Amino acid sequence: MRELVAAYERVLSALDARRLVSSRTAPEPGPRGRLIILGLGKVAAEMCEGTRGAAEAVIVVPRDAPALKGARVLRGGHPLPDEGSLEAGEALLAAARALGPDDAALLLISGGGSALAEAPWPGLTLADVREINAALVRSGAPIEDMNCVRAHLSRLKGGGLARALHQAGVRRARALVAVDVPVGGTRAVASGPAAADPTTCEDALRIARELNLPLAARLVHETLKPGEPGDFIEHEAICDLRSPALESGFPIFEAPVRGPVEAFAEKFAALRGSWAASGELELRVPARAPPGGRDQHLALLMARLLRGEPGASFLAAGTDGRDGNTEAAGAAVDGATWDEAERRGLEPAKALAGFDSTRVLGALGRLLPARHTGAHAGDLFLMTR
Repeated sequence: MRELVAAYERVLSALDARRLVSSRTAPEPGPRGRLIILGLGKVAAEMCEGTRGAAEAVIVVPRDAPALKGARVLRGGHPLPDEGSLEAGEALLAAARALGPDDAALLLISGGGSALAEAPWPGLTLADVREINAALVRSGAPIEDMNCVRAHLSRLKGGGLARALHQAGVRRARALVAVDVPVGGTRAVASGPAAADPTTCEDALRIARELNLPLAARLVHETLKPGEPGDFIEHEAICDLRSPALESGFPIFEAPVRGPVEAFAEKFAALRGSWAASGELELRVPARAPPGGRDQHLALLMARLLRGEPGASFLAAGTDGRDGNTEAAGAAVDGATWDEAERRGLEPAKALAGFDSTRVLGALGRLLPARHTGAHAGDLFLMTR
């Protein structure tokens, strides 16, 4: 397992947001204008550091993100929005509205922004937004469906920030994006605050009905559409869901991968040799499940599938250093993990059925500690056998 952990660390170093942003350029303001940086996401602080500029900045980050000198830093909740998220969403919109035609905006966007900053439409309270987001996270729905609902409930998402910039007269703007979604690319990250959204209210209503979200179904507003005046911001990816597998040094099975955790485990465990994959898998979790994460659930599934194989090992971890609502980034297991869990009376089969993998893997010392990595490009999966 040491080889896999070492490869994971190499990936995190290669995908450090400071490094990825350092070679990119910002838009030039007009003769009497200024440049402002508007950042949102788990690695927005590192992205801002990577610009190496002296521009004014308003940055929204998680509570464990590093401090940033010379910038206004706001901290929101994750995975659910909180009061800080509402303050952050309004601050971003206010900063956009305060600009003028000679000013330029550099937008730094990474995953996690859907929760970190929010500006709900009138009629939605913070409690409402938290309830909807909690249901979305548990649903196991594809991220594009979650973001469709989120965008149509928000004044910030679905191009809301781009619309505010355009209405202020800004025409010089560029977005650098760390992509952590399998569909939609740069324009889908953080529910697309700076990009036009092709989905409609009808799409959001359909998804809300399918996921049994009656509150969301009552309150949807149309988002910025492709071709509208506010759709003017160029987007550039600094990394995406393929990047972790590409940087691992292992042969690549598939990147990006998506779909149910269980289906991926069966396909990956059928391989022989050393392999890497990366992406974002889906896991439907009951409302009262214990704390857990999809990478840890996958790791315990793989422990069962690799059971009894000397030399077999598997790692699943988030490049952002977080897996679900736990204090782990993921887990690493081997061919002896399942039998060891059974010998110690940890009941791994029962844990899988009850979404309680964190308890078992923690007791075995197989968890990778959570930390703020400064990288964010989905999850990495590595196997040797």
